[in-house]
Amino acid sequence: MTDDGSGYFFKDTHYSDVLKTRLKDGVEMDSARAMAGYLQSNCSGDLRILDFGGGPGHYFPVIARTYTGGRLAYHSVDIDETHVQFGQDHFHGHDGVSFAVGSVLEPGASHTNQNCIISANTLPHVQSVQPLLHYVRDNASIEYVVFRMLIGNECVQIKKHLLEDQFDAMYASDFQYNNIYTLKYLQWCLGPDWQLDIKDDVFDAERLQQHRLPAQDSDPFYANRVSRPVGQMIFKGDIYMPWRFVIGRRNKHP
Repeated sequence: MTDDGSGYFFKDTHYSDVLKTRLKDGVEMDSARAMAGYLQSNCSGDLRILDFGGGPGHYFPVIARTYTGGRLAYHSVDIDETHVQFGQDHFHGHDGVSFAVGSVLEPGASHTNQNCIISANTLPHVQSVQPLLHYVRDNASIEYVVFRMLIGNECVQIKKHLLEDQFDAMYASDFQYNNIYTLKYLQWCLGPDWQLDIKDDVFDAERLQQHRLPAQDSDPFYANRVSRPVGQMIFKGDIYMPWRFVIGRRNKHP
């Protein structure tokens, strides 16, 4: 049976453990700092954030430290139950922080009157972003979106085979999407009520050059899913990853 691309989220326990450790140890990812900075400079007032693919909530401490435009409430939705449990335990007693198991492919199941939707490093790896964008379009309470995703000059669907020497179920299982979208496609999905801007990704090339995950020590082929810099570009294995931030604001009508 062909899966919808979500299989790798469950099978990659190595990266799941890395995210939990980063949260526990207070490690701030470059993308988390960039996300927090773009929220600070593009949003105002109280934010009720819904984070799709939010993992154990490792972006929230950086956002909470950075955002000064109003009060924050944060709800993370993730397909991995271990992320949800870890986040609930880590932020136990922290008002305004909550977690739920769910999928960005079924965003309506997670709606709890948030006014700001964010997602970082997840949207390229799911089959389609259209369900999320239509959910945003159709819910008037949503005022802002901030996404870190792959943006280029054409829409491209990429399937990366994740096994080095097993090919029986090539592209039917054990694969990862790395999909690229255009600004025109996002605008087409959201409709005329939304104003979109594309902003640069922000990363420390020297820090990224040292980026390595423990799984690479026992499985060198695991490096094909770990980001690496080539000049000012980021590659994952053989694939160029044009990371950008998408900033969206709903137009206010009189």
